Amino acid sequence: MSAGLAEYRFSLGDRSYTWVLTQTTWSTASAAATSAGGKLLTISSSAEASEIQTTLSDALDQHVSELFLGLQADTGRYIWLGANDTASENTWVWEDNSDVTYSNWSSASNYASRSLGAELDFAGLNVKAPVSNSNTTIGQWMDFSATDELTYIIEAASQAITIGSEVGSAARVLLANQSLVFVSSGADNTTVSMTAGTLATLSQEISFTHVEFSSQSYDHGIAISDVVLQLRDIVGLSNLSGTQKIAADIDGDGDIAISDVVSNLRHIVGLDTIEQCVLVDTSDQIVSNLTNSTIADLTLIQLGDVDLSATFVDIV
Repeated sequence: MSAGLAEYRFSLGDRSYTWVLTQTTWSTASAAATSAGGKLLTISSSAEASEIQTTLSDALDQHVSELFLGLQADTGRYIWLGANDTASENTWVWEDNSDVTYSNWSSASNYASRSLGAELDFAGLNVKAPVSNSNTTIGQWMDFSATDELTYIIEAASQAITIGSEVGSAARVLLANQSLVFVSSGADNTTVSMTAGTLATLSQEISFTHVEFSSQSYDHGIAISDVVLQLRDIVGLSNLSGTQKIAADIDGDGDIAISDVVSNLRHIVGLDTIEQCVLVDTSDQIVSNLTNSTIADLTLIQLGDVDLSATFVDIV
């Protein structure tokens, strides 16, 4: 989020939320949520609605001042939902264009028809009961115009991180059940398990320089053929690129040099073990940060394995 914005963070199960306590239009709020890697608040069932309303009521009682929310015409206090019917009147959809299958409209709303004097195409959730007579009660939805300004909640995307390997030119294969150690530049390393190639839900954001296996007894794939590829690149007989270049640059300084060749030779003859691996995304960019809202299909690269032959299978 941008520096200086007042916000309140909370979690429900494995879902993370940020209540941005700045009043703005629906379009601006939606853009901010997308930029943060999430979406505006969605509610898909009465049970979820109840859970969210209880959490927000507790926040207003203990942590969040009502003054942040402003006061609407019916004296209620509202926050933006991700629902809108801008494309077709009374066809309410979420930001990803999926249908709104659960709703809790107030009888005072004009959600099903056009309103005189304004297009009310955006849904808001009443989080504080109106202080005067009103047909809207706490937890109900009201429709608003494009110029109305409310606070909003960013719902973080649920984590979905898969990790696989690509042996040579073969298709990507998800790694087996095992654990990876995410090594940071400091003293704190983080070990996270994988099940069928899917990384377990992270309890916190992790930043790392590289990853390692908890055991080094696996097929690293490093052989003389990898040294040959490094040397050919150094003398200009060929040019490594993409994940092969990443694997060849063992020290990660951006250049393939004799020092990288020496590291591979020391591994091959048993003087050292190259433990470092890196994760790359689908654009062959090295990944060094993951959160519990990251959605990514990542590929594990063993440094030194230039021909990408490592299977990462345990050696018994």
